Amino acid sequence: MGEDLERSQRFKRPLPVIGSDPLRVISQKLRRGPRDQEAQDPLRTARLRRNPRDQEVLDEYNRIQVRVQQSFGRATTSGHAGTLILEEFYSTAPRFKQPYADQIATMLAARAESEGRALLSSSEGKSIANALERTGRTLLSAGLPHLAEEAFDRAAGVHAKLKNSRAEDQCAFLKSRAHGKTYPWWRPMRLILALSGVLFGYGYKPLRLLIWIAVVVAGFTVYMLHLPRDPGATHSDALFMAIQNFVNPMGLGDAKLISSNWEHALEVETYTGDILRNIFFVLLIRKWFRL
Repeated sequence: MGEDLERSQRFKRPLPVIGSDPLRVISQKLRRGPRDQEAQDPLRTARLRRNPRDQEVLDEYNRIQVRVQQSFGRATTSGHAGTLILEEFYSTAPRFKQPYADQIATMLAARAESEGRALLSSSEGKSIANALERTGRTLLSAGLPHLAEEAFDRAAGVHAKLKNSRAEDQCAFLKSRAHGKTYPWWRPMRLILALSGVLFGYGYKPLRLLIWIAVVVAGFTVYMLHLPRDPGATHSDALFMAIQNFVNPMGLGDAKLISSNWEHALEVETYTGDILRNIFFVLLIRKWFRL
């Protein structure tokens, strides 16, 4: 045991490798922005202006990743089951003075340890994934969606490795939300992704769609009950028609029994119901059977 502790402490000192060079460069990118790059490469100007800090930091992170992984990789190969060699990087305590250096160090350490360890216990994987998810939330709130997306993707990968489907879906949901924020506000794709997030959680929260289905049914019901109807049609008949049409489309003859004024409203409700129902069942089957 004493030998294991000594070996662990010896490999728990990669701080100079990532703290004195790569993270300082990244922090300088955060402070300075892309002005120097723009002057040298005008073709990148339009892309960088959409989110200059995020793109610059992501480029620098990808550049130093291989170099830093070599240092972390040597440490993780000496780990034993039940021991996280790089555990100090998963805590919430600050370790670096540079902005967001702690979050970037956590991402680098988590990747090295989750991919470098042949055997990863459930508790170890949960610690790594929780640290990555916490890091992603911090980066996303700081306006760095590209890095946040990377962190959430790593966390989902760890949960998938441990076959924790619920936690994997949660991280995949957060990854999709971060991905949506990588687009400028005026791009149609950002609006589409935002709409899918509100309606059904980017496909990972199908039960959320039930709430919207109930809202749509209630809205159509209230609207159609206020439309004029034939004297022979009772209030109960009209209520049944308005609700049943969402699930089982009524025919033209059924609509005329209530009122000809209902035809267009029932038609719109029919197509809306078909779309929402199909989306709901597809997403529900995917969630249940992990398709």
